[in-house]
Amino acid sequence: MNTLFNTDLNEIHAKKLTGKTTGVNSNTYELEEDGVVLHLTVVDTPGFGDQLNREDSYAPITNYIETQYNHYLAHERSSSMRRNIPDTRIHALLYFISPGGLKDLDIAFLQKLCTLVNIVPVVGKADSLGESEKRELKRNILRDFEKFDIRVYPTSHAEGRDEISELEKHMPFAVVGSDEFVESCDGSGKLVRGRKYRWGNVEVENPLHSDFPHLSKLLLSTNLSDLIDQTHTIHYANYRSTQIRGLKTRPDSFLACDEQYVEKIENAKKSVVDDMQKKEDEMRGVFVAKVREKEANLREREEKLNQKRLVMMEELEKLKRGVENEEVVVLELTANRKGRK
Repeated sequence: MNTLFNTDLNEIHAKKLTGKTTGVNSNTYELEEDGVVLHLTVVDTPGFGDQLNREDSYAPITNYIETQYNHYLAHERSSSMRRNIPDTRIHALLYFISPGGLKDLDIAFLQKLCTLVNIVPVVGKADSLGESEKRELKRNILRDFEKFDIRVYPTSHAEGRDEISELEKHMPFAVVGSDEFVESCDGSGKLVRGRKYRWGNVEVENPLHSDFPHLSKLLLSTNLSDLIDQTHTIHYANYRSTQIRGLKTRPDSFLACDEQYVEKIENAKKSVVDDMQKKEDEMRGVFVAKVREKEANLREREEKLNQKRLVMMEELEKLKRGVENEEVVVLELTANRKGRK
């Protein structure tokens, strides 16, 4: 955390959160950089994995996360607090995996917690691995994630695939942390966070030595808002719906008929859809019948007009023939009169 925020958190006054759970230490810090204030809550889990019983290892962590959800849910129901709800929910869980790979405890914990919180997988002490060892370890871890249906962030939750494609290349993030400063490997004499060995220095923020810059970018830059959104719209929403459906304060009669009520609603929806479809079919049938009736009337009128037209044409022909005969008679009479003269 000191490396991530480039400060010594131990020197900053920390506010202890109320409702502390056994085995979980929570501290809130107020950091300021360039006039921007960040309220950071760091939750540490000392002793995780030391117990023989797996449930004893992750139960306090699960309880703590659910307790924060319960606090938020209680504030949502309060009209006085609804406008300004203090958000103590966990938005990102950095799960450190040893260079030896995933253990049974890791798999059990991640399967349990990936439905409650955004899990960002991190390989610690990456400076103990060579490049080929690091690549092989990452492949094995990703294969186990898929095999055991472990959903990690951002692969399983973030919406913008184009934005996270570059970050996914480095998952799980193999990082090196350090509170010490060493000389930069570029020979400039600049002091940077890192570790000093006999064979040379390892720089924390050098992407050639560590995935720390990519992890920092995800947490503090590109995905900061998305982490909060995913917590609220996915993990908290699922937890909230589960709690509301399982509240014991609701009437027993309502609880008893809850499934029947849902079934009735679904049946009612289906009935409405069927009725609408039936009415639509009836209206379509009436419309088609009217169109056909109109077409029949038009055809009948058209036939009558054609018949009337034929009659009129015949009458016109008769008149025409009569006029021609009269002209012939007149011409003959005129010719006769001339002959007499």
